[in-house]
Amino acid sequence: MLAVLGVLLVAGATDAAVLADRIDRVAVTPTTGPGTTWVLVGVDSRSDLPAGASTEQFGTTDEVPGARADVVLVAHSDGDRSTVFSVPRDVVVTAGGGSGRLALSWLDGPQSTVDALCGLGIPTDHLVSVDLAGFAAVVNAAGGLDVDVPAPVRDSAAGLELTESGRQHLDGRTALALVRSRQPEERVDGRWVPAPVDPDGRASAAGQVIDALVDQVQDSVLRPWRLQRVAWAASGALTVDDGTSARELTSLATLDLGPVSVLPAGEPVNGTLLRFPTAATAGALAAAGLSCAG
Repeated sequence: MLAVLGVLLVAGATDAAVLADRIDRVAVTPTTGPGTTWVLVGVDSRSDLPAGASTEQFGTTDEVPGARADVVLVAHSDGDRSTVFSVPRDVVVTAGGGSGRLALSWLDGPQSTVDALCGLGIPTDHLVSVDLAGFAAVVNAAGGLDVDVPAPVRDSAAGLELTESGRQHLDGRTALALVRSRQPEERVDGRWVPAPVDPDGRASAAGQVIDALVDQVQDSVLRPWRLQRVAWAASGALTVDDGTSARELTSLATLDLGPVSVLPAGEPVNGTLLRFPTAATAGALAAAGLSCAG
C-alpha cells in the first residue's frame, strides 16, 4: 500500500494536492534509525466495516471494542537497497511499561505501536494506517487482484470461502478475508479439514496480497480511468502521521520494493498466541540495516 500510494500521487500529479488533502492526519512522534523506514498498519476496527459486510461476520463494536494492529508492514530503505517485512501481529513487544502482543498496542493509540516497534528494533520515520473498509475499497477500485491459492480454503469466522485452487481473482472483501483468516480449513479428498497450523499465516497472506495489489496498481498506470478511481479510494482510506508531507509520499514511487518477507519470530508459547522475538528476529533486522535509537 505504501508503494501504491506513491505511484498514485506521481501518476496523478495534477491532482496530487487534492488527493493529499483527502488523507487524514494523526499526531505521532517518530522514532529514529538509519535510512528511512515506513510503517503501514492495517487496522482492525468494527466501527467501519467494508461495504456489504455484516456484524455477524465481523462482530459489533460492543463485542470487539477498540482497534487493533491486524497487519504491520515495514518498508525500509538505506538509499541503495530496500527491504519489506510483514511483522507477525502476535509477536511480544514492550511499550508503556508493559508487554503484550503487537496487535494490541494499537488499543493505546498509534504512538504506542510506534514505541513498541522501536523496542523490537524497528524505527518509524513515517506511519500510514488503513482500516478494513478502506483496504477493501482500494482493492475493488483496482479491479480486484490475483493470488495463487494452493488448495481450496475457507474460514467462516473471517468470511472466507475459495472453493477452487490455483490462480484466483479476488474482490476487496475476499482479499480482506484472506488476510484476516486465523482458523482456515482446506478441502482434502472432498472433505473440509483444519489446515496445518501456521503461526505466520496472516503475515504471509498479508505480504502476498500487498504484492498482488502493487502489481495491479502498476498495471493501472496504462488505464487512467482506473488509476483515478484507485487514487480517490486510496487517498480517502489512509491516515498518515502529521510529519509526513505529500512530497515524501510521492518519494515512495522511487523505492525499489521487492517481495514482502515475514519477520522471523518464535513459535507460539504453550498453546497461546504469544510469540517472542528470537535471535533470528534480531538477525533479520540487522541484515536489513534496521535499528531504533528511540
